[in-house]
Amino acid sequence: MFDIPQVDKLTDLKRVLEGFERARVLLIGDTILDIYTYGSAMGLSAETPTIVARKKEVTYSLGGAALVCRNLLELGAAVDFITLVGADEEATHVRAFSASKLNLLAVEDAHRPTTVKHRFWVDGYKLFQLDQRDDKPVSKLIADRVVTLVDESLPVIDTVVISDYRHGLLSHDLITELLPKLQAAGKPVYVDSQVSQNASNHKLYRGNCIVCLNLKEARCIDPSFEVTDDAASFATLNRELDTDKLIIKFGSEGALFQRGRDIVRAPANKVNVVDTTGAGDSFLSAFCLAGLEDPIVSLQLANAWAGLSVQLHGTVPPKKSELLTAVGA
Repeated sequence: MFDIPQVDKLTDLKRVLEGFERARVLLIGDTILDIYTYGSAMGLSAETPTIVARKKEVTYSLGGAALVCRNLLELGAAVDFITLVGADEEATHVRAFSASKLNLLAVEDAHRPTTVKHRFWVDGYKLFQLDQRDDKPVSKLIADRVVTLVDESLPVIDTVVISDYRHGLLSHDLITELLPKLQAAGKPVYVDSQVSQNASNHKLYRGNCIVCLNLKEARCIDPSFEVTDDAASFATLNRELDTDKLIIKFGSEGALFQRGRDIVRAPANKVNVVDTTGAGDSFLSAFCLAGLEDPIVSLQLANAWAGLSVQLHGTVPPKKSELLTAVGA
């Protein structure tokens, strides 16, 4: 466990946490099926310098936007989750995703595989990763289906989260059609788009969204960006993204929220890091549920939840009971 930053708002923290149970989120994004094959080394092949291992265990986990969904559900929210699958065996793992407060809206694309990242671990070392993916933009037929599902969900949700892992679902054309609908609905829209091996596409999300960036992503948009408490340092990001609401994550140094001239920070939690996979998804989930009414409380809860997540191996959400204990609620 760990100590979250001391605050004088324990009552506010409790109130915000209680509100998670009443939240209903529309989540749109790419699901990644994570497969982990574990083995133990037996030696080298006699023919080639290839490690030979004995298979011990295979596990399956849902990552990408599905990990955001799992975090939201664990925190108590109801989720309408629009995602993409192929017409293949791997899709059955995604379709099997169920929870009492989950409305899974999996759109099938018969012309692409379900996105899979298969990692091979031998004696605690990740030896190899094999990806199954097709990142081309979805067809108009698929995009139209997504738009229809969004139209059906918008009247009953209170928050929209876009988790763009850049695997084809959130195409340029789909984003262009969706954003005006989401903005017209008058509900907060949180955007987290991955840079990773792709160039930034954050400018596609221009228009009063709440954009979540790490330092690398911020500097893809504004190469001169530096974290300061001066609102002027955010001017280029605000202009390029057409928003005055930004979340900037800087890893072990914490995170900040900028809204116009107001900037608030919260330090990261001191934890023993096991695996940083999914920390950003955990942070996003807690922050969007906490909302913008009290950004410092939202940052503290998001940092606390992310701090719990990095103490776990793989794409596994923490338990809400641990968060409740951590904040004394």
